[in-house]
Amino acid sequence: MKKKISIYQFFVLMTILPYGSASLFFLAPEAKQDAWICLLSYSLIGILLQIIYITLYNKYPEDTLVTYMPKIYGKFIGSILGIMYIVYFTYAATRVFRDFSELISAFSLQHTSKLIFGMVFIITIIYAIYNGIENISNLVQLCFLIIIIIKIGSFFLISSMSDVVKLYNLKPILSDGILSVLKKSWRLIAFPYGETLVFTMLYPLVIENNKIKKVAILSIVTEAILLSLNNILFISTLGVNFATSTNFPLLETYRLIQISDFFSKTDIIFILLFLVGGFFKICIFLYAAVLGTSQILNLKNTRFLSIPFGIIVLISSLLIAKNYPQHIKTGLGYVINYVHIPMQIIIPIITLLVYYIKNLILNKNKI
Repeated sequence: MKKKISIYQFFVLMTILPYGSASLFFLAPEAKQDAWICLLSYSLIGILLQIIYITLYNKYPEDTLVTYMPKIYGKFIGSILGIMYIVYFTYAATRVFRDFSELISAFSLQHTSKLIFGMVFIITIIYAIYNGIENISNLVQLCFLIIIIIKIGSFFLISSMSDVVKLYNLKPILSDGILSVLKKSWRLIAFPYGETLVFTMLYPLVIENNKIKKVAILSIVTEAILLSLNNILFISTLGVNFATSTNFPLLETYRLIQISDFFSKTDIIFILLFLVGGFFKICIFLYAAVLGTSQILNLKNTRFLSIPFGIIVLISSLLIAKNYPQHIKTGLGYVINYVHIPMQIIIPIITLLVYYIKNLILNKNKI
């Protein structure tokens, strides 16, 4: 495969993918004030998952997840697993698309049909995927700096406002002990850390592939710090009860920013910022699905596949749930338990074990 992504672009893509939608929500609400501790703790599992994914990649450095599955399991079972992952990446893109459709519908374009907004949004995504991962990588490299600057600026603005940040809201800390808190927040393994599975489709495209493991670990650590700071901000400004009950605590937090009458309405600025993060996350998942499909079908020109996949995401996002509460309930319950955990954790671990067992048997037969 032609190398297209620099190691820095890979770092930015890995960092912005989970952050794109995870930053919107209060992660691990069951842990309440200790949610930020859980995010830092479970980043270790996120690192372990990346080591598993990268170990498999190192066995087949020219292959993606979809193309090395048939080499490990055989053509029939491996192809079925490859198709399952293509469907999984498409479904993940669909869920993120619905998240941002709901955000825009609730806070910005209340009187605009979700279908109208969705059509405009999906056209930009299709265009980005049509132009290839190198163009997406170049764009995300630029936007990442803008996102970080705005995040740091907004953090200082909120911190400088009197009676907004109340650090005492963070107490008590670990009142039930660390083990009790970790048991309540185990879903963090799947969301956000398990989402990095999608990069098994992009490893072969990275130019300096000998640095992938170090950069992947650095990205997860960066992600954990950013998201834990996010949760600390939610708790200290909104209070744990409101932060865990509102649909979009990040937007509610930024609504507290008021600098004169001119900057009293900052919603649209941050909504656009969130939309950029969501745009890249959807692009990465959908590109992985398009790339995997082209590899299974042995297609040389993959650009046209972005159109049908984009249409599938648009239509599916409208059909997966009747309303936003149902969408969230399904995502945090059924999807994590029966979709994310098997696809992100169980199958990769079994695949690595099968690889080692097959090689052990082959080596014994040679002797």
